[in-house]
Amino acid sequence: MFDSPLVKARELKSRRRFDEARAVLQQALQSHPQDPKLRASLADLFFREGQHHKALTLAGEILRDDPNDPRALVVMGNSLLARKKAAEALEYFRLALDVAPTDYLWARTARCHLALRQPQAALEAVSAGEALAPANPKLLRLRAECARMLNDAAAEKQVFERASRAAPADPEAYFTFLYPLLADLPPRRAAITAARLRERAGQERNPHLILFEAESLLGSRDPAGAIERLTKLLASEPGEDVRLAAERLLARARERMPT
Repeated sequence: MFDSPLVKARELKSRRRFDEARAVLQQALQSHPQDPKLRASLADLFFREGQHHKALTLAGEILRDDPNDPRALVVMGNSLLARKKAAEALEYFRLALDVAPTDYLWARTARCHLALRQPQAALEAVSAGEALAPANPKLLRLRAECARMLNDAAAEKQVFERASRAAPADPEAYFTFLYPLLADLPPRRAAITAARLRERAGQERNPHLILFEAESLLGSRDPAGAIERLTKLLASEPGEDVRLAAERLLARARERMPT
């Protein structure tokens, strides 16, 4: 299995080593030029590189041979969505869902509905995805976006509470799980929400969240608040990576203090 060109290409793509992934796929295609899995993987590579026309062309060729190829359907959907053609992308994701329903496809469907300003339909897609993967952070992020589009502050708060309960207990993993949700918020709200997330038992002194709060406060033009967080963080003697980042941020915050 580990010698499979598909496995190698998938791993290389996940690490953004696109040139190496292309070489692996092109070499494999020399021996099997019509292999649909290899061709779909190459189409996906084109999508990841932003070569959407090439991705659409190759995926279209695959679908002419097999209209139900789920990999090609996903590439078509992703490439069309990237080109801001959400309605067309949605049709391809629906076709792929008919073949092989996954939480990933429900998430992409929800993303299309949000792009079309259809938050209720997006919520239905999120719920379907959560039935397959209840603690998927990407689905939680989409649910939070739906709540904001509906101006439902209570629902958004509930999403963060759910995410906090679902996140791993390890401080760094806890922050990594929650970061995508926090990154969608304006800086001041992000800092307030991060502080609230530290109320979970065991996370009160989470250095990664405190560092994020400080950076968010600085982004909201509150250098004094950032300095307060950073001073306390450095006094707790965090790990080297956090310490170095905190020291750099502290220097920036002090530069922005009014004279």
